[in-house]
Amino acid sequence: MSETTPPVSGLIGWFATNHVAANLLMVFIIGAGCWGLFTTKREMFPEVQIDQVSVRVPYLGAAPLEVEEGVVIRVEEAIKSIEGISQISSSAFEGMGEVVAEIEDGYELETILDEIKLAVDGISTFPGESERPIISKRSGNRWGGVMNVQLTGLKNEATMKDFVERIRDEITALEGVSYASVAGTRPFELSIEISEDSLRQYGLTLNQVAQVIRLWSVDIPGGTIRSDSGDIRLRAKGQAYTGQEFENILLLTQPDGTRVRLGDVATIRDGFAETESYAFFDGERSVAVMVSASENENPIEISEAVTAYVNERNQTLPDGIQLSVWGDQSVMLKDRQESMAINMLIGACLVFILLGIFLRLKIAIWVIVGLVVAVLGGFMLLEAVDVSINIMSLFAFIMVVGIVVDDAIIIAESAYTETERHGYSVHSIVAGAQRVAIPATFGVLTTIAVFGAMLIQSGHTSAFSRNIAWVVVFALTFSLIESKLILPSHLASMKSAHGSSKKGISEWVDVRLKSFIEHRYRPFLAFTIKNRWPTLAFFVSLVILTLGLMGGGYVRMNWFPDMQMDYVMAQVELQDGAPEQLIVGIVEEMEGSLIELEREIQTEHGIQRRIIEHSFAFVQGGKSAQFNVELKPEDERPVSGKELENRWREKLGDIAGTKKLSFSSGQHSGGGPPIALKLQGYNYRSLELAADELVSYLQTFNGVYEVESSNNAGPEELKLRIRPEAETLGITLVDLASQVRQAFYGAEAQRIQRGESEVRVMVRYPEIDRKSIGNLENMWIRLPDGREVPFSAVADYELTTGYSSMQRVDGRRTVSVTANLNPDIVQVGEVIGKTATQFMPELLARYPTVKYDVTGASERQNESQGQFLRSMLLAVLLLYALIAIPLKSYVQPLIIMFIIPFGMIGAVIGHMIVGIPITSLSSLGLIALAGVVVNDAILMVDHVNKRTEAGYSAPDAAVEAGAVRFRPILLTSLTTFFGLTPVLLETSMAAQMVVPMAVSLSFGIIFSTVITLIFLPCLFNILGERGTTFGKFIAFWSNRPLPSAALPDATNQPVAQQP
Repeated sequence: MSETTPPVSGLIGWFATNHVAANLLMVFIIGAGCWGLFTTKREMFPEVQIDQVSVRVPYLGAAPLEVEEGVVIRVEEAIKSIEGISQISSSAFEGMGEVVAEIEDGYELETILDEIKLAVDGISTFPGESERPIISKRSGNRWGGVMNVQLTGLKNEATMKDFVERIRDEITALEGVSYASVAGTRPFELSIEISEDSLRQYGLTLNQVAQVIRLWSVDIPGGTIRSDSGDIRLRAKGQAYTGQEFENILLLTQPDGTRVRLGDVATIRDGFAETESYAFFDGERSVAVMVSASENENPIEISEAVTAYVNERNQTLPDGIQLSVWGDQSVMLKDRQESMAINMLIGACLVFILLGIFLRLKIAIWVIVGLVVAVLGGFMLLEAVDVSINIMSLFAFIMVVGIVVDDAIIIAESAYTETERHGYSVHSIVAGAQRVAIPATFGVLTTIAVFGAMLIQSGHTSAFSRNIAWVVVFALTFSLIESKLILPSHLASMKSAHGSSKKGISEWVDVRLKSFIEHRYRPFLAFTIKNRWPTLAFFVSLVILTLGLMGGGYVRMNWFPDMQMDYVMAQVELQDGAPEQLIVGIVEEMEGSLIELEREIQTEHGIQRRIIEHSFAFVQGGKSAQFNVELKPEDERPVSGKELENRWREKLGDIAGTKKLSFSSGQHSGGGPPIALKLQGYNYRSLELAADELVSYLQTFNGVYEVESSNNAGPEELKLRIRPEAETLGITLVDLASQVRQAFYGAEAQRIQRGESEVRVMVRYPEIDRKSIGNLENMWIRLPDGREVPFSAVADYELTTGYSSMQRVDGRRTVSVTANLNPDIVQVGEVIGKTATQFMPELLARYPTVKYDVTGASERQNESQGQFLRSMLLAVLLLYALIAIPLKSYVQPLIIMFIIPFGMIGAVIGHMIVGIPITSLSSLGLIALAGVVVNDAILMVDHVNKRTEAGYSAPDAAVEAGAVRFRPILLTSLTTFFGLTPVLLETSMAAQMVVPMAVSLSFGIIFSTVITLIFLPCLFNILGERGTTFGKFIAFWSNRPLPSAALPDATNQPVAQQP
């Protein structure tokens, strides 16, 4: 080697000779990355933004049809013309109407909220009995629940309610905690019950009693007396707050001066609303405080604050009263983040071992340092783009462990090869780095472009893809900085190991790898190029076979899989009209079957330890109940949550008197049941009949269960009407309906505020006088002139079946049919496809006014797949540009992009081997695969071009380029695969969601290695054959002459030693 070392040039050369600058840059990135690692928000899953505005209008006592006509339609008409609303969904229930407006992307939620408030406030035709509309926005994190705090030990329901509300207020007063709600309690209500006999005795009506209460139970400010000695405020204070105070209200004064007070004629019950109450935690009477996190709060910090509060508060509680923390999501969050972090560390260690085997140990160390720089650089910028540390972003870091080192491997391998040829010097290192800098840079940019295209996605899965995309973009950007500016400086500071007498494993592997290239790979590649057309046919047949495996159902597809949790949840709803007392018995039956099931599992597995950690059951509104069952950690129980869910469902079977009984052991990542269909039309009878037939059809599928229709028959209704002969008495339908409503539902006298609770004061008949139709027939109706007549004298009624609820979408009545399924038995696509092609045409022919569409998770699946295809189209355009620029060709990018679909073969086979379905997250792995494949292909084609420019024939150039690029391509593929190996072997629930991504990328990269090293050289020769019209076309648009097509002499070609 010459003693005079040529000077180095360029940015790479400047940093290679300025170690201080390189090290300071590295320290800055590492320091800022560590800061980001500890300050970035942590959560279980990415925030799923739900931009909706809800308008809720209470219309107490009204039937769903009345709510629809009196409330829902009016709100729809008022807001439908507001720009920025994509869909209006409405529901009318007994006593409540709700209209939900979904906001289009690109519109400000607050702006639309203000416009909706103005529109609703302008409605003047709401029924007089309806209450003020409640308008609120729905936005933020779907995964907001953090933990539950359970209160046990109190027997009195009123005392328990007051105490738990105080606990809730103390919790929300903690720093960092903004939202907590109470579950398992009934609302307070003060009921004033007066019999018909008492009313007639004193010549009163329920409305008159309510009016007297409003006149006496009141506080009125009287102004101020401005005296010489100062101002004196005047107040009339008479507001009643307790049952005893209401009893003392003066109702009337008789002619003889006798005063009749309210307590003399009425029974006053100061208690709760007339609904069934049931709330038990681990078998004890209990109520819960459910603590949630907003989108800007840290669940781990909330958990720590609430847990500390509970421990401290328990010290002050009387004996027998206790607060318990359960369902702490932050524990799972920490466990799963630690699990993912460990997987990332193990993956990095495996990558380091591989680098140490294929490269020298010192080079491997500096490449791993580059990995640390790239990963911490990614953490540095997460907060700037509102990305948190969650399961998805952590997986993205695991995924890039094997990808970010690719650039460093290419630079280090090229520099190492250059030093083997020209001696170990700064000039050789810089020359080797600069030789591959442009294609390597553009190779990384292609991967960045592919993931960057994911950022344009919107819809349900966009939060997941966005978190992954930003992590990969940042990490690869810093890998570019590290590999071009920092790594050459570190390599230049090393001592040369060439010629050393110490032989390590890397030298042993290097010798045998060169021998393999010389005696195995080179002859085989020459053979495939010689037989390039059969080779093409072979690979195309593999693609066809793969498509056949997918189409034939050998590879399952579940676009939105359930995210398994350490919980099993159950919900039950009574049939409309069923007695409320039934719900308590059903809950007790469900709880008993759960305990029995736990014992059966313990016996089957010969264990004594419990499977269930906690269970909380509570009744909601007297008509429905909910079970929340927390299981022991998955490594402490012999069955999965899914198995427990299925066995509990089978054990209970169908329960008489219920219209809904559903179980779940995970969250639907699609946001609802996997099968959701909607029928729309204006003829509700046709919708009912069509929905019933659709339910019956879906029930015929094996593996489909919990088929439900929103069209459930409501309770029986009595439709009142005035007799024709009574019209002359001056009574109107409004008079009749108002008196009946006051008697059976109640007249709301007022609402009072007692502490934090709002209490309704209701005046009505005693409960015993409201239990049968006979009570209605025995009722007396007051005429406008004050006379009283029996109900039967002025009115009659018709007994009909009502509706339990009414649904509308964009102004049209809608019936939704939903179902769950077992993806191991039947696929969503199969059910939806057969329903659409085999059943719906006949159904719609029978009911021509009915329209049909998919909704819910099925609709979101179509949207997600459409978003994926759009992002892929953008990625293809970016890929083409980024490949064409360094290769200076219009056609060669097409050659490279042609091999991308072939990588799908490995991904599909990987899913078959692992035995998991293809999911929406599998597609993200395919996107990552495309970037990696293109990266290697650019370097391969770049070397082919250099050989052809040097006079090599096309086959010789392809063989020579393959021999030179074999080691770095093999190494980048192996590092990617082994970097993901810990996730592939992970069995915890934390990893099950991201395993499909890992399978797509890891198995796809293995097969893509074969594609790049074998198929790409063959394809290059096929498209560039001399003498063909197509070959001349390729030569013209490639901006380079066609090389000779002479076949290579595989036995006389040496292994190239320079890149």
